[in-house]
Formats: sequence, C-alpha cells, structure tokens
Amino acid sequence: MRSRFVTLSAGGRPDLTAWAHVSILSAMAWAPPDSEFCVVTDEPESFGWFGSGIRILPADHDTLQRWRGRHDFFWRTELMCVIHAAAQGPANIIYHDSDVLFRRNLAPLCADLEAGDVFLHEKEYDLSRARRRGQKHLWSQVRGREVAGFRFTAPHPMWNAGLIAVGAQHQGLLHQALDLLDRLMDDGVHHNLVEQLAIGTAFEAGGRLRPGEPLMDHFWNNKDGYAAAVDRLLARIFTLGLDFQAAAALVRREPLVIPLVVRRRWWSNFLARLAGHGPLPAVPTLRPHSTPTPAQGIARASPLRESA
Repeated sequence: MRSRFVTLSAGGRPDLTAWAHVSILSAMAWAPPDSEFCVVTDEPESFGWFGSGIRILPADHDTLQRWRGRHDFFWRTELMCVIHAAAQGPANIIYHDSDVLFRRNLAPLCADLEAGDVFLHEKEYDLSRARRRGQKHLWSQVRGREVAGFRFTAPHPMWNAGLIAVGAQHQGLLHQALDLLDRLMDDGVHHNLVEQLAIGTAFEAGGRLRPGEPLMDHFWNNKDGYAAAVDRLLARIFTLGLDFQAAAALVRREPLVIPLVVRRRWWSNFLARLAGHGPLPAVPTLRPHSTPTPAQGIARASPLRESA
C-alpha cells in the first residue's frame, strides 16, 4: 500500500510556507521510494517549485471555513485536512505539521501502519494529573463523562498531534475522532486542546497507538530558532539552484540540529521589546496575553496550544 505524506499550509504567512517546504523535504528525504507527498493549501502557487514532486490539494477560504465546523473551531481544520487527504484514494496517511522535521528512515513506520499500528507525535502528560490551569480546566470539563462511546477516566493520557498516522485499514479512527470532537463541543467542552484530546482518545482506544517521536523533531517550542535556520537553508537551496530531489538529499545529509526547547523568562521578551524588536506590552500590566484566534484562514495563533 502506498503511503501518503500530507501537511497543511494555509493563511498566507511566509514563515509557515517556508516551514512547510522544509517539512515536506524532510519527508521526501526519509520516506520509502513509492510514497506520495501532498500539501493542502489555499495558495497552490507557493509550492510551484516542487513541480510534479508533490500533489497539491487546493482548499479555498470557504472550504477552510467549513472545516472549522458548527462551532467555528480553529483547530478542527487540522483533523479535516487529514480526513480530506485520506479521501484521495487508498493509502496509509502520515500527516505532519509544518513544524515537524523527520530524522530517520520512515520505511519501518509505513510497515507498522500496514500491520495495524497508529501513531501520534508523543504522549505528553496525564491530563487527569495536569498542573497547568488550562489543562486542569479541560479535565474538569470531561472528567467522568462518556461521550460518543468514550469514557474519560483517570489516568487519561494527552497526546500531541503534530504527527497523525493511520493505515488505510484504520482510517475510520479519523471519523471517530471527528465525531468525538464535535460531540464534546456540542456538550459545552471548549478548549484549544480539545481536538488533540479527541484524536488521542479515539486512537488510544484501539490499543495500537505508538509515539512517532523517535523519528522526528517537532520544533513548536523553539519556532524562532528554527525559523532563522529554515530561512538560511532555503536560501542555500535556491541560491545553488537545487531541484527538490537534490534539496531532499541535502536535508537528509545535513539536517537542521538546534535545541527543540527554549525557555525564556518574561523579562527577556520585555528587554527585547525595549531594544526595538517588538511592541511594548500594554500598560499597566506586563503579563503576556494570548493572541486571539484569527477569524480567517488557518495561520497559527500564539502562544501555541501545546503550552496551554
């Protein structure tokens, strides 16, 4: 069975488009020879450099808005992107966020999908024992409940969905996760992690869920560092006039290796703003505020949901 790698790039942000390019190249670098590479995007022209090397699945503004569902939930779009890719013909589906870089031979992953395993990025923590306020609030909304046939009891692992991989025979899990997500929100559960909760819960129930973390780097916690590294890499690729095959070989031969996690003190951001590298925080408080979810497109909000 062919394996279909897919990522989502929408919203018009050049940095996210650049990350998607390098993420796709990392998949090309390590995937089995018969793999297919897809990007779901509202800007097909931004991926013309790949030529016939990738399959573009256009998603216009109306489609992206519809994918947000009846509760207009920003993160539902990611799960719908995976379902849309699975509908393009029989294949194992490996979805990767644009801030994911593969590091290892992916043939064993594809073989494991054929054997019935499913994958998410990694198990991050037990939601029932979470200490952060947002995570505790989410658990308080679902604790002890049964929704769409799934019961939320302790312990209840929370999985990161930067990678979502299912074999062709298990793609019904995607629809189960979507149904669970919609029913949770119908029942009043509202949190920016609820999509990841629904996917992890549906996948975990089958007993074949495994972490993809050993195969990949997910740089959501050092986006600034990787943004600069990605820009330098793409500048090198285009300056040398490499095609996508030579670029994938370069990514495999010389991977980006910088810290995945960078913890910053509040005062480091404040001093950076004083130095002219960003707006000063609003007076009278210096406490950071969440950026509102954008009304259009799919550009990622900050701070990221993984830290909620």
